[in-house]
Amino acid sequence: MSKQFVFVHGMSHGAWCWAAVQARLERAGHATLAVDLPGHGRRAHEWRRASVAAYARAVADAIALAGFSRAIVVGHSMAGVVIPKVAELVPARVAHLVFLAAVVLSDGGTLLATQIPAPARPLLRGLARAGGGAVQYPAVVEHARWMSGLAPGDPRVVEALTHLTPQPFRPWAERVPMRRFYALAVPRTYIRCLRDAAVVPAQAAEYAARLGVRPVDLDSDHGPMLSRPDELARLLAKV
Repeated sequence: MSKQFVFVHGMSHGAWCWAAVQARLERAGHATLAVDLPGHGRRAHEWRRASVAAYARAVADAIALAGFSRAIVVGHSMAGVVIPKVAELVPARVAHLVFLAAVVLSDGGTLLATQIPAPARPLLRGLARAGGGAVQYPAVVEHARWMSGLAPGDPRVVEALTHLTPQPFRPWAERVPMRRFYALAVPRTYIRCLRDAAVVPAQAAEYAARLGVRPVDLDSDHGPMLSRPDELARLLAKV
């Protein structure tokens, strides 16, 4: 049966990062849609508009515009904060949420306090001040945290590094109400990446438990859409 997949990228990424997974799913007869959040990808110029609410509205609007009515919404990393708000906005259009190596907040939590260790938070705030409200990691850090399963000279790494954009800091500092989401009955899956250097496996297990599910494990680094597109597409097709 043909399925509808909506892909939401993580920190500094854009819709571009899902191309390999989309191609595999579309060859299998599924419909796919990847969204650029405000401040990212082709919408990088909108970075001052970035917020959790603006992110969620961008995804919800894209789903409606595409005419999707039973979407499997996949959120990677930072987008674990976005896709619950999408489910709140358009619950009738969301059939399933997939949290891929994603951060899952408790009610009133922030990305910064939930995902970043306390000693590192001043560094992120400092980078944001230096960047005028946006954070750009050095390329060596981006590779080590997000693409460690690929060699530094791998063409996929080289291409990704040219597309990454500074991350607006505001969505990381916002407190996000989650009580309404946790009251929803929308089905959910958590995919844990066992070689993840950003959302490490033990942390991912805690996030899955917060959702009330057991994680599905994938032998991958933090970015399987780049390093393991075949395996990721197969997992998603089973949802």
